[in-house]
Amino acid sequence: MAQTRRPFLSGGALIPGLAVAGAMLIIALSGCGIDPMERLNEQIEAEDVQVRRSAVLTLANLDDPRSTVALTEVFEDDDELRDMAAVALLKKGREQVTDEKPDPIIEGIAALANNVHLGELVRARSAWILGEIGDREAIPALKTASAAKDSAGVAAPLVQEQAKQALEKLGYNETGRPFEMPMGTLAHQDLATVPLPAPIGEEAEADSTA
Repeated sequence: MAQTRRPFLSGGALIPGLAVAGAMLIIALSGCGIDPMERLNEQIEAEDVQVRRSAVLTLANLDDPRSTVALTEVFEDDDELRDMAAVALLKKGREQVTDEKPDPIIEGIAALANNVHLGELVRARSAWILGEIGDREAIPALKTASAAKDSAGVAAPLVQEQAKQALEKLGYNETGRPFEMPMGTLAHQDLATVPLPAPIGEEAEADSTA
């Protein structure tokens, strides 16, 4: 069953140890007159995939609302790092909890899942993120995605399947489904690596024939 995400700590801060470390980093960087997001935005555009991967990991751990925008850009545009960015966005969704309705992260990911002009893998993985965040606010968007079609009006089965699985994770259907990334993980953790989700669609077929 889905779990209710905890509200923000005071000021939306991370747990104390990470908050202190993050504050020290920001102070150090501000003392040098450097905005870390400027460097990270450049790095996610680098040709070297290792540079981009390192930037995504930093963004996943960075307590800055702009990091979500940068991660969304990677998620949409970088085929090599899409799944890594997806888990980073999941981490943001679990930890950046707000009383604001609609929740801006859920609303943004839901818009991707139901955007008929995006590729099916992007939309399917978006539905996966919504289910894994664990907030039932995503149910209406997932119900729409469970009947997803593309821009030509043709059924989008990968999106539909991921949306249906997500609804099961959120307890909407009688048939439940466990979270792939267990609830209680990712949020408020300074990750050394970003775990990758199980592949879907063509990615899963490629793995099975490898």
